[in-house]
Amino acid sequence: PKILSAELRKDNWLMLQFGVAKELGMSLTELRATMTAEEVIGWSAYFQVLNEDQERELAKAKRRR
Repeated sequence: PKILSAELRKDNWLMLQFGVAKELGMSLTELRATMTAEEVIGWSAYFQVLNEDQERELAKAKRRR
């Protein structure tokens, strides 16, 4: 398992696919059968925007203290 996780960390495309599949409640097989690479990349950008917005709101809340 340690070798597999080390290899997975090096494979950004596979990590992205696993992350999108997890967020959407899909298996990797389902994701690959139903989504184009462009759509997976689009979901990644969407999640990145959400994370950035959340970080910005958290920073704003910390400044108010």
